[in-house]
Amino acid sequence: MSLSSTKLSELCVFAVALLGLPSSDNIILAKNGKRLYQNDDANHGENSISSVGIENGDLIVIMMSGSSNAGTSVVPFPNNNANDSANAGVNDISLGGLDFSSLLGTASINDNANVNTSNRTPASAATKTNSSNGSLTFNLPPGQMSMFNQTIPVQFDRMTLDDCIERNSNPSCFIQILLSPAHPNLMKELNYHSPILANKIKAAHKISPQHAANIWREQMQKNAMNSTLSKNLSKKEEDDMTRKLRINPMDEEANAYFGNKIRKQNVDEQYRQMMEEFPEGMGRVLMLYIDAEVNGHKIEAFVDSGAQSTIMSSVCAERCGLLHLLDTRFEGTAVGVGTGKILGRIHVAEMKVKGFGHIFQCTITIMDSEKGLGDKNMDFLLGLDMLKRHKCNIVLGRNILQFSVGNEKLETPFLHEKDLSEAKGGTRGFDAEKSNKEIEKRMQDQDNEDDGKAAGGKEDSVMEE
Repeated sequence: MSLSSTKLSELCVFAVALLGLPSSDNIILAKNGKRLYQNDDANHGENSISSVGIENGDLIVIMMSGSSNAGTSVVPFPNNNANDSANAGVNDISLGGLDFSSLLGTASINDNANVNTSNRTPASAATKTNSSNGSLTFNLPPGQMSMFNQTIPVQFDRMTLDDCIERNSNPSCFIQILLSPAHPNLMKELNYHSPILANKIKAAHKISPQHAANIWREQMQKNAMNSTLSKNLSKKEEDDMTRKLRINPMDEEANAYFGNKIRKQNVDEQYRQMMEEFPEGMGRVLMLYIDAEVNGHKIEAFVDSGAQSTIMSSVCAERCGLLHLLDTRFEGTAVGVGTGKILGRIHVAEMKVKGFGHIFQCTITIMDSEKGLGDKNMDFLLGLDMLKRHKCNIVLGRNILQFSVGNEKLETPFLHEKDLSEAKGGTRGFDAEKSNKEIEKRMQDQDNEDDGKAAGGKEDSVMEE
C-alpha cells in the first residue's frame, strides 16, 4: 500500500484496525523515542507521514495515553536528542514500549567499550530475568484494550449474532458463546450470512477452541482493514473532488460526484425511515393461493384479480382429465405482459374449495404449457371472471377468500408459506443443507474468479514493466 500522502490522524485509524484498539482517541505515534503526534493535537494531525520523516521500513510505535495500571512494568523511551528543543517532553512518554536490550546479553554490554550506556534506560524486571537467554520482552501499553482485557463471555437469552459480536470483542469469548448449546440460533444466523466462514469455524473447533478463535480473529482483522482502507480511499476521493470544485466550481466530474453523494444520502435516509416505520416492506410478498379441487383432483389455485380470465396449463388440464372437453374453436394468442398460445376453452368444469362442499362451476381457458403461462409452476389461475361470477372478496386483513352462495358467505384461508412448495415461493420440502451447499459453491466460484482476475492483473503489470 502506498501511504506517503496519508495523514498522521489517518494513521491512527489504521492502528485501530490493525491492533484492535477500542478507538483512535488518545493515541500517540513515536519513532526512535521521539513523539511524532498525539491524537488530540489538531495542529499536526493534517501533516502527512512523509512530511514528518516517516520512510519505508521505519518502525512506528503506537501508544495509548491517559491510563495507567498499578504494578505494570513499563519501559520509558530514552531521550536520544536531549539538546533538541523539538523533543521536549519526550521523557514523559512512559506508557509503553519495546525493550531490545535483552537481545544483546549482559556480558556483551559490559565488555564492549564502544557501547554508550549513558542514555540507556534500565530494563524492566522481566527483561533482566530473561536476559541470559537472549529473549525479547514486549512491554505493552496499559490502555483500555477491551479485546485483551475481556475474560468472561457476555451472554443473555435470545441474543442475536450482532449482540454477541458487539459484546464479545475477545475472539475466544465469542467462539465460546457461538458454539454453546444454549444459543443454537447464533451459528444458524452466521451460517445464513456466511456459510463458508461458519464451516471454517466448525472445522477449526474440532481441532481446538483456540483454532476457531484464530479463524474469527483473522476475519475480524480482515473486515477492519477492508473498512479502514475503504474509508481512507473514500476520504481521499472526496478531498480530491473538493479541491477540484474550489479550483473550478463548474467542474463536471466534481459536481457529478457530489450530486451522486447527495442522492445516495437521500436514498439512505429513506431506507432508514422505512426500516424504522414499516420494516415489513423488506419482506418477500407471498402470492395468494387456496386449496381447491378441479374435477376431483387436488390443486393449489393461484388467486389473481389482475388476470382477466381463469387459466389452466395444458399439463394440469391433462392431469385433471379435462382435455377431452377442450373447445379448440377458442384457440388463439393471449396478449398481456407477454404473449402465449391459447389451445381453447373448457366451458364448464367443477371446482370445490377446501372447507366446504359447494361446487362452483368454472369456465377455464387452456394455455400451452410451453408457450403459455410463462411460469411453468403456475398450474391454475383463478381470474377476475370467476371471482366476479361467484362474488368473491379478498380479505387481506384476515387472510381469507370469501365466496357468496346465496345469502351465505363461505370462507377459505390463503395458504401459508409452509404449505407451498419452493416452486411457488414457499418453504415446503426446503432442504437447508442443500441450499447452503449451493450458496457456498457460488461464493467459492466467485472467490476463485476474483483471485483469477487479481492474478491476471499482476501478470499484466509484470509484462508492462
